[in-house]
This record gives sequence, C-alpha cells and structure tokens, in this order.
Amino acid sequence: MAGLWEGYMDKSGRKWIAREIAKLDPFRDYADIIRIATIYRANGPFFDFIYSVTFPNFITGNHGAAGIMREGKGKAVRHMERRMDQTTQHILIWSEYGPDHPNTIRSIESLNAIHKFWSKHYPDGFSVDEDYTYTICYEVTLFHRLVVRAGGKGISEKEKIASFEFYRRIARHFRNVATGEPIEFPMQSFADCMDFALAYEAKRRPKNDHVELIDRFLVSSFARRHFPVFLQPLARSLVLTMMPSGTLRNLGLKRPSRPVQMLCRSGFRAFLWMGENVISDPKVSMPELIRKQDGLTEEEYMARVVGGMNAQPKAESGRFAEDVETA
Repeated sequence: MAGLWEGYMDKSGRKWIAREIAKLDPFRDYADIIRIATIYRANGPFFDFIYSVTFPNFITGNHGAAGIMREGKGKAVRHMERRMDQTTQHILIWSEYGPDHPNTIRSIESLNAIHKFWSKHYPDGFSVDEDYTYTICYEVTLFHRLVVRAGGKGISEKEKIASFEFYRRIARHFRNVATGEPIEFPMQSFADCMDFALAYEAKRRPKNDHVELIDRFLVSSFARRHFPVFLQPLARSLVLTMMPSGTLRNLGLKRPSRPVQMLCRSGFRAFLWMGENVISDPKVSMPELIRKQDGLTEEEYMARVVGGMNAQPKAESGRFAEDVETA
C-alpha cells in the first residue's frame, strides 16, 4: 500500500520535501502533507524528544498520571525505551497510511482495547472526554507551538490546515472507554484547537503526586536515552524549555535559567534551520528504514506494533499486564 502513493512523489534533488508539499491542497491532500512532513523529516532521536516534551502534558492531573505511572510499575517506568518506541511506531503508522486506512484503524483499536483494559483498574484515568480532546488538539498544534516557542514563526497555513484535517479524522476512531462512544471533538479549525489546548493547560490542578516519576521517566527520558551523564542536565533543560508553561506549573517543574533557555531555543532553531536549508532530505522514510533494519514486511511490522494485544486474555488474569500496555 505504501508504495502506491510513493509513485506520485518526485524525490529528485537534495531538497524535495517542501517542493512536494507546495503542490498539494491541504483540504484534499492533508494525508499526503502529513505523511511527507512526518515520516521523511523525522528520526528516532527527534521522536524521543517529542515524546519527552509531549507525554507529561497528558497527565498533569492525578487521575491520568495514576493510570500511566501505576505506582512505579507502568511500562513508562519499567520499560522506558520500549514504551518510547511503541508510541513512535503507532504515530508512524497513522502518518504513513493516513487517518482512515485499515492499518491506522487497527492501530487505534489496539490502543482503545488497552485503555479499556486499564480502565478497569484506573477508571478515572480513561473516562474524561476533555483529556482525549486535549490530546488531539495538542497533536494538531504540536509542531507549530514548538517552532513558536523556539522563537520562529511557526508552520505555514497550509500545514496548519492539513494538521487539523488529519487529526480530526484520527479523533473519530478513538473511544471514551467508559462510555464506548467516540470521543468528543467539536473543533472546527486549527485556531479552535489552539484555544482549547491553551485553556486546558491554564486550568489549575491539585498537586500531582507522581511528579518524581514523570520527571525521571518522561521529561528526562530523551536525555537518559541519547546523552552521556554529564550532558543529560542540558538535554533535560531543552525539554523543559520547550514545554508549555501551564504544564510545568501544574507539575511543579521549573524552567531553566534565562541564559540556559536562550541557549536551548537557539540550538533548537539552528537544528530546524539546518534541516530546512542544509541537510539533504531523506529519500527513504523512517518506517521503511525500521522495516528494512528489522527484516520485516509491512504486515509483520503492523503485527509487531499492535501485537501487545495478543497477550490480552492472559493480562485479564493479571499475569502479563505489562505486555498489554503499549499506548
């Protein structure tokens, strides 16, 4: 399937991604824009950085954090790198195949099943529609807000429209497992998603009881995975610098000093500039590289990503609960 859309792309020349995106209509070709922008521009370390910047936002409330941390026994803690990889692989599937492809639906259904399983143990963590809606709004606006936070202008209007059109279709496949109904997503535009995300982050929440684990295994996961010990504080500072202010306040985490923030923002802007203007655009996508490296067909790759659900019957008896939690 993936090869079919590749036939329509001209990957000649050093810098082809922006040229191909410029040809596309965001209302009609939103899936192609997200596909090209995500699976060709991204790599493993960048996705790990996004994981560290992103995941803490979804569990600022104790109800969400309890279901993820699970008294220090959650996969995010016990199998940190595997959790990072599985999160990346699900997003890559959505980006590669598009929001309504059977592979994407299969991926999301596996996450719905995981959420349903864990909701039996942590019902408050999987029943709040507002949390689901925020997660989608955050994904819609993620890259734009990162660029702005670094001091840039943000993404183009075309990419804003494509991001909204893509994720509003992703949203309808997720279910509130407490009700079994599709999650509420009443947003009508990228701007609506921005407003919702900012309002959600601005809400004052009770003190989070899981901050130490969140800091060590989510905020600091990028640093711990990719940097030697003496550079890990700086890498953690980069993550804190690029996180929303409301999230940091609700978690009780502090931004680095102003000079360190300036260094981090300048470094991130330089990274983006190099990618846009200097480094040659990849000809092979990230999921293709993963499949080639591991010797997997597309179906084998899909089976591996969603395969944690094969352990579900055993997990119901409490034996292999960790194998089920890939979300």
